[in-house]
Amino acid sequence: MIWSGKRDRAFGEAIRPELARMTTPSPSAALRERILSDRAAGARIILPVERNAGGFPVRYLVAAVAVIVGLVVLPSRRASRDDVGNAQPVVLDSFFGSVVYAEQPGSAPSLPAAFPVRPERLHAGTLRYRRVFSDSLEHVTKTVESVLSLTADSSTGVAAWRVTRIDQERSSGPPVTSAETLLVRQKDLGLITRAVHVRPYTHWKGINIEQRITGDSVNGRMTLDDIKGMRPIARRLPSAYAPYLSDAFAPVYLATVPLSARWQGSVTLLGWAVIPKDVLRPVQLRVTGEERVRVPAGTFDCWRMTISHSGGVIDYWVRKSDGIAVRLVEPNPPPGGGGERVVTLVSQSGM
Repeated sequence: MIWSGKRDRAFGEAIRPELARMTTPSPSAALRERILSDRAAGARIILPVERNAGGFPVRYLVAAVAVIVGLVVLPSRRASRDDVGNAQPVVLDSFFGSVVYAEQPGSAPSLPAAFPVRPERLHAGTLRYRRVFSDSLEHVTKTVESVLSLTADSSTGVAAWRVTRIDQERSSGPPVTSAETLLVRQKDLGLITRAVHVRPYTHWKGINIEQRITGDSVNGRMTLDDIKGMRPIARRLPSAYAPYLSDAFAPVYLATVPLSARWQGSVTLLGWAVIPKDVLRPVQLRVTGEERVRVPAGTFDCWRMTISHSGGVIDYWVRKSDGIAVRLVEPNPPPGGGGERVVTLVSQSGM
């Protein structure tokens, strides 16, 4: 049942107990066929939905939340419960940049899947990156300092990597802090859980995304700070688009893939999955040459690569020694286009 206005919503809340006690009729064969058809098309419906539904494992997020909980934000308009239903969350920024603005795919990737072949090549450690956005006159308009860390985790009974990335954004507007934490299985780097926090988020104080990835689906919820209620996440992840990875994990993923002068492959970035246009984004990666690259962290022999997606092409460099990303250059980055975005590796410990 859908309540179109605040008065209708209040009425709906008042009769919720009576509705809950009503006998549920048996589903018809026609209804069953419609549900199966919707599921095959990628729809996921979670019923019932409680306003304060819990149960999502958030114990992995304590370190990330501690970094951003003290952030002071500018006053915003008064939030309402309607915001939870009306919010259109799409990730603000990405290591891969314009990939997050790409359209949802119409067909499966044409290149072979870049599944990890050597997951044992990953090691605990910390990487620091700097993203610099410049306009067409080469004036810096925004910088983002990122800290990416990997630590071993066995809290779920499975050997996993806990991946945490903290981004601090500075521009002419209010500072924005985001934190992403995920668990990936060590044996095959499959995603287990993921959570994202952004403070502030557009005209809200903050947004929270919680995901659990199982089989062919991602489930979870979206919440807004200081507002009761949530939006469920329930989307299908077709096997034709595997492997799936989170943007926070992207800078180290190719360490597990045997690159060579003619290597090419595809992976799919998992979106926030709250709305249909932000579920999955395939990218195609190709080695296009070899180059010696100097960045703040040092000078490295690298594979030069291109990242192709429906929104454009990005130049990308990873170290030959271990596949870790050291540089990325994107011309005309969204949302406005113009100028350039450059990502560089600033420092490293471990790994």
